[in-house]
Amino acid sequence: MLKVLLVTISWGLNYPIMKYVLNSYPPSIFRAFTFLLGFISLGLIAMVTKTSLRIPAHERWIVFRLSMFNMVGWHVPMIYGVSLLNSGRAAIIGYTMPVWAMLSCVLFYKEKITLQSLLGIGLAMSAVFLLVMASDKQWGNNPIGVVVMLMAAITWGLGNAMMKNNSLSISGIALTFWALLLAFLVFTLIALVFEREHWQWPNVVQWLAIVYGGVITFALSYVAWFHVARKLSPVNSGLSIMLVPVFGVTGGAFVLGEAVSNMDIAALILILIAMAVVLIPKEKWRSISHPLPK
Repeated sequence: MLKVLLVTISWGLNYPIMKYVLNSYPPSIFRAFTFLLGFISLGLIAMVTKTSLRIPAHERWIVFRLSMFNMVGWHVPMIYGVSLLNSGRAAIIGYTMPVWAMLSCVLFYKEKITLQSLLGIGLAMSAVFLLVMASDKQWGNNPIGVVVMLMAAITWGLGNAMMKNNSLSISGIALTFWALLLAFLVFTLIALVFEREHWQWPNVVQWLAIVYGGVITFALSYVAWFHVARKLSPVNSGLSIMLVPVFGVTGGAFVLGEAVSNMDIAALILILIAMAVVLIPKEKWRSISHPLPK
């Protein structure tokens, strides 16, 4: 329960914190700093707890693929999506992930397409359509940001499906350490190629955000998330993040003073319903859609 609470609150509040920093600091450099601090923190935790970071040779390719989708493929479009949208709207789109995880299981792991899947996808896409319309009319939001955030959510959903369908012997700390290290290398390369001329040393507030992102959001919360995703059922692990977009929207409104429109509220409701639909156990869904005769 504590791990679920840590993930929900820390990831939800991470959106307004990121948005605040990205108003004045280059995205890739900021993210590279947080990844650096994240894997250093996990290395220290591994030393103190005497947790092995070694990856068996036959699992290295799996760890690389999981890292590319769950960490790199999620964070590259996400960090730029947040810079193009308000933080609450970015959080709503990002957490369409369970819908895309279900679709990925259908497409790549031979699960059957069901009415449950189609309904979840329809609800999620309806929410995204509302946000595209709202972003076109609201100052400070770019419809392209909706598309970029949607790409991030789809990639994370595929990574989550891969996580469910691959078994690893290594600990969550080891998996997160190597995922963060790989992401740090990728973001450092992106920063060197595209943001070198914008380099500046972070100020105090930016360092606080980097520490929050590296230690809380990554080092602690990602370990908790990988544990939840690997140990709990898909239903319970998915339900554990349902409140993250709620914290993202409320955090953006209270911390940054972001306006929450009726379309934002409607989209949030649609996403929560979509998440609930795809996370209902298949047995329960069958009883709902095909009730027993009286």
